[in-house]
Amino acid sequence: MRELTRRERTKLNSFLSYWDVFDHFSKKRFLTNGDSIYMINDSFTTTLNPLYAGIEVCKIRKHLHPSLSILQLFVDNRCSKQIMINDHAEQLFLYGRDILGSSIIEHTADFIANDEVIIINKHRDALGIGRARYDHTKININKITINNLVDLGAYLREEDTLNLSI
Repeated sequence: MRELTRRERTKLNSFLSYWDVFDHFSKKRFLTNGDSIYMINDSFTTTLNPLYAGIEVCKIRKHLHPSLSILQLFVDNRCSKQIMINDHAEQLFLYGRDILGSSIIEHTADFIANDEVIIINKHRDALGIGRARYDHTKININKITINNLVDLGAYLREEDTLNLSI
């Protein structure tokens, strides 16, 4: 584990700004292992595994992609690009299905086609990440509007492939 380079910190700041949570997370401490960026609590020492001392914020690929574990913090801090879906769509989404426009209860007015969005239920629980097919002004109730990228149900679907040691 190491501190972020200046370039990585700039990329992270851009990522946090995209979700409109920069102000909340700007003073936090972050470390990376090269594959992911972790937000670390103040009592972290280098002898600890960051999974035990913090939370995974994002995966590092060509672009930064939020981890499922940080989504609720983003929602609690009034992030942008949120879509609230009904109960039936929630069940389908958690099984890996895409979202129809008719399933959307409400949404923020700040996403465009191909933006990543956070999917929430009516209780404001983060369910996963989707990709908008349309701008927020052009949602068609009869078409698939959001493609499922990753959802909390993935933890259960991949349970037998994970190597969990307790």
